[in-house]
Amino acid sequence: MDRKIERKQRRTFSDGDLIFKQGERGSEMYVIHSGRVRIFRTQDGHDTDLAVLGPDDFFGEMALFDDRSRSASAKAVGAAEVRVIDKAAFEGMQCDPITKHLLVTLAQRLRAMDDAFERLNVESDARREFFSTRSLQSTWLT
Repeated sequence: MDRKIERKQRRTFSDGDLIFKQGERGSEMYVIHSGRVRIFRTQDGHDTDLAVLGPDDFFGEMALFDDRSRSASAKAVGAAEVRVIDKAAFEGMQCDPITKHLLVTLAQRLRAMDDAFERLNVESDARREFFSTRSLQSTWLT
């Protein structure tokens, strides 16, 4: 790959810089060249760490396969440099059609699992709130 093109596709982040935020639309993925990146989800104002990634790890790849919002946030841990791969660059990469179909299918399955996990969390929160309210009501009645 041409070094000039490769440099243009790189971004640097300082410690604590947000690379992308949960809920935003994405159109690119990232490969860590140097440093570390924290992947986390935020729910009810609390962050839950999913991973801390390092050089040669990648993240944000789901954005290449669908037009849905980001399911997690990514933040630099210390100084980090990442290579950016957008949809156009990904589409232009040489890839066997079977391999590409496999990648798309795996991404769809991962997204479906992420959606199911989110539904379970919402249902669990609703159940917890319902039983908490019922518990308070029964305390008031006694």
